[in-house]
Amino acid sequence: MNDVLLTLTWLTPLLYGLLLLWRQDDRLVVWAPVTAVPALLTIILTPLDTVLVYDWLLLGAHFIFDQTAQIFLLFTAVLWFLAAIFAIGYMAKDPRRPQFFGFFLLAMAGNFGLIIAGDMVGYYLWFAVMSFASYGLVVHTGDQEANEAGRIYIILVIIGEVILFAGLALLYFTSGGVIVGDYSRLAFAALDPEPLTNFISLLLFIGFGIKAGVVVLHLWLPLAHPAAPVPASAVLSGAMIKAGLLGWLRFLYPLQESAQWAEWVLLLGLITAFYGAIVGVSQTNPKAVLAYSSISQMGFIMVGVAAWLATGEAVGAALVAVLLYASHHALAKGALFLGVGFAGKSRGAIIALLLPALALAGLPMTSGAVAKAALKESAYILPPEWLVETLLGFAAVGTTLLMARFLWLMWQSEPSAKQPPRSMWGSWAVLLVLTAALLFVLPLARTAVADSLGVDKFWPSLWPVLLGIGLAAAAIRFFPRTISLPLIPPGDLIVPLEWLGRRLIGYLSHIERLMAGGEARLWALILWLVAGWRPLSGWLHQLELRLRHDLYVVGGILLLMALAIMLTIFV
Repeated sequence: MNDVLLTLTWLTPLLYGLLLLWRQDDRLVVWAPVTAVPALLTIILTPLDTVLVYDWLLLGAHFIFDQTAQIFLLFTAVLWFLAAIFAIGYMAKDPRRPQFFGFFLLAMAGNFGLIIAGDMVGYYLWFAVMSFASYGLVVHTGDQEANEAGRIYIILVIIGEVILFAGLALLYFTSGGVIVGDYSRLAFAALDPEPLTNFISLLLFIGFGIKAGVVVLHLWLPLAHPAAPVPASAVLSGAMIKAGLLGWLRFLYPLQESAQWAEWVLLLGLITAFYGAIVGVSQTNPKAVLAYSSISQMGFIMVGVAAWLATGEAVGAALVAVLLYASHHALAKGALFLGVGFAGKSRGAIIALLLPALALAGLPMTSGAVAKAALKESAYILPPEWLVETLLGFAAVGTTLLMARFLWLMWQSEPSAKQPPRSMWGSWAVLLVLTAALLFVLPLARTAVADSLGVDKFWPSLWPVLLGIGLAAAAIRFFPRTISLPLIPPGDLIVPLEWLGRRLIGYLSHIERLMAGGEARLWALILWLVAGWRPLSGWLHQLELRLRHDLYVVGGILLLMALAIMLTIFV
């Protein structure tokens, strides 16, 4: 029974998604949410530490269900299930609704598959399925904004996949390690020399960091979320962004007890938390504000990852803090994004958004207070403790400002008499209840709940919210025009990067014209200036002309280069 459930967890949405893309039948859409039911049953019925092995698949496919997989699958399956129900009503009049659900279910299958994947090949393949299927969600509307967001998204996805493949390939061929999981450490923990371990780990950190939205690697997030339909944005931000986090937890074991790596991850996490808040409050699109909020919240989670690396414990307070914070953020952010679907339709829905917004800010007695209590408790090992706690407090002020900005933008939307379908209301109401209550009933969170309810934790959770509300009120009162201006465009760093890219392409095109037109022998001039050896430059010029007209020579050179790289890896 356990083997069947683990298999159906990824197989059901995969097959049904392919069926929807093939048939394009709108009548099949109504059954799409049912494909998440096997994942929900797996959470309830499958015992911990269950292992399923298919020796005939790939290099030996392993599926595992440990504590980490259980918690990730819990909030992921719940969010996908409710978002699918919400999407049926939200996309009711979309003529391409079957196509949307086809990509939606393929991304769901990839998300579920990577959570229970117990080997690096399987994780990589499911990660790729989720990432590439999500492209169909980002560009679904087909307008200019969606196409531009899709272009940036797919570029970063390909870059991330290449970097991730390089890291995993080096890991496999240098250590022979295939299996992952809390019960079976990766073999590359014993890699020698240490620089090789650090290099592989850096590749993996960057590859997963693109999906996790780490600052500088985050560029796709604030463009993809506003462009995608609301249900897709909810799972992109609530569930799929956590795939990068899970990759860190699965593959960065050798960095544990490394003070240097823990400090770097801590620093990067704090920068990400503040950067997302600062840029997010300048946005004029509610979904862009939420996208930058996700970036900021992943910075909070990275503080927990830093504590997990510093402790060296496979299962400990730091890992529990990361799991709880990820669960809290997934549900709260999913509720906020789905709430955007009610913009202009119900003032009551906008008021209801206060619940997940205050939870995300960490108001006492909310799930956010529980998650942040666990995070601060695990961060005691990160020096200096008082500084980390203080910075987390001010980062929470930034979260409050983001939520105030989001609610203010939602309130500015024009009210409408048209009411959304009941399926949208019902799924959203369930998600709101889970956002408020799940962490208080989750066995893993009992200690964190008790800590968050302590008198000594009340004020540290309250003052950032009060300060953030005060600053937001002052901005609305004294700078009403300024807060309506788009100070920083979504994608922030994309603008200067594209400008530099255009300048570089223009410069290279100019060089190409000079060389092709015979107006100047550029390479000859450079070599003459540097080395004064004109015969060499002439020989290089003749070689270039030959390569341009002899594709077989070029192909042979590329083949030899590929063989050399393969020999380097295998030998």
